[in-house]
Amino acid sequence: MRIRHFAGRAALSAALSLSLLGLGTAAATADTSAALPIGSYRDMAVDAAHQQVFLSDPFGDSVVVTDYTGQVVKQIGGADGAWGLALSSDSRTLYVALRDAGAIAAIDTVTLRETARYDTGTGAGAYAGPTSLAPAGGRIWFGYGIDTWRGALGSLDLSGAQPVVTTGQGLDTFRGSPRLTAAPRDPNTLVAAESDGNAAAVAVYDVSTGRADTRAKRVDPGPDGCASLQDLALTPDGRQVVVACASAHYHQVLRTSDLADDGTYTTGWSPTAVAIDPDGTTAAGVYGPSGPDVQLFAQGTSTAYTAWDFPEPSDYADTTVVSGGLAWAPDGSRIFAVTETSGSSSLTLRVLNHPQVATAVTVQAPASSPRNQDLTLTGRLEAPVGFGAGNTVDIWRIDDPMAGEGTLIGSASVAADGTFGYTDQPKAKGEVQYTVQYYGDARHAYAYGSVTVDITSD
Repeated sequence: MRIRHFAGRAALSAALSLSLLGLGTAAATADTSAALPIGSYRDMAVDAAHQQVFLSDPFGDSVVVTDYTGQVVKQIGGADGAWGLALSSDSRTLYVALRDAGAIAAIDTVTLRETARYDTGTGAGAYAGPTSLAPAGGRIWFGYGIDTWRGALGSLDLSGAQPVVTTGQGLDTFRGSPRLTAAPRDPNTLVAAESDGNAAAVAVYDVSTGRADTRAKRVDPGPDGCASLQDLALTPDGRQVVVACASAHYHQVLRTSDLADDGTYTTGWSPTAVAIDPDGTTAAGVYGPSGPDVQLFAQGTSTAYTAWDFPEPSDYADTTVVSGGLAWAPDGSRIFAVTETSGSSSLTLRVLNHPQVATAVTVQAPASSPRNQDLTLTGRLEAPVGFGAGNTVDIWRIDDPMAGEGTLIGSASVAADGTFGYTDQPKAKGEVQYTVQYYGDARHAYAYGSVTVDITSD
């Protein structure tokens, strides 16, 4: 539905607001939560193609599959020590690090059945098998333990006729099996981190050659160090890694080029989890029995723009986000959070719908312009979170603002930074008002902005 003619500016605003009821991306349903049939948890992967969430159950030797509301679809057994998870780029295969089998399993995301199992050559068990996975450089990288005091990196290459496993990389850096993270837009960067409880080691690797070539390495990062590392996540552009350490009162941001400090996200309490969506928005989870449990930060902004505080079941029990217990839906519409309640052995999956944030539209144009000649409008959408690609704004022209007669004259694409431009050739002399509308989406509220131009003779 589009409104092409209207009377008066007030009528314009009211009519356009009503027209939005049938436009844009539908807002997500209310937040939901569901109990999980597991007592242990390690990792989560979100399958947007089939709207499924996978959760590993290391001590129950299973992988739980839920839908986007948290309802269990299936519990896949036979996954010996299921720890780390990774989804293929086409969402057809889920890879599972089987610590207690010394292998990586492949699960079909449609049939939810295991289709292959690859021996990692690391041995199996608490100090040997693979525990973390990350696709990078055309391979599946895994972190594993060599023995009680040493960890390393390995890779699984499935590009050839036969799988190829390479181990023994990243030696002399980690005292245990490291956690891994990567980002699809920077496919050759791999970040690994591990903590022995007192200090964390973080390393950045270039994996473009098939080997893990060290780009930067640092021990105990952040202004106050990093004891008891809980989680880490790489920004979509690969330029920053965010680290969650239980000893800190903020989430630490490090530059991947040299692992220098590059800011903090002020969360308070003890960080437990971090996840970053494709637009760079950071979801930060903490052990927060008396404060927010999950907070959202625009990239580069140290103060949260929204937060969730999960209700406590009683005065004697706390509900908190578990270590590594956050994941985004790839479209940024919602966050999945795994929580535990003190005194209970059960876990809960909470679905947090991203709230629509306030959005502003600014429009610029010359104060005057000759008729029948090009008149260029420029502008920007502004909000606490990014807009990504594929968005548009509609351009309305009111040739006589006093009469209020207006027409939709076109649309303009919005760049990832929120900017847009549009060129018109007005015919009528006198004041002309241009109004730019953004219809909103699951993350951004509807907004519009206007500018008036004096159209003169040719």
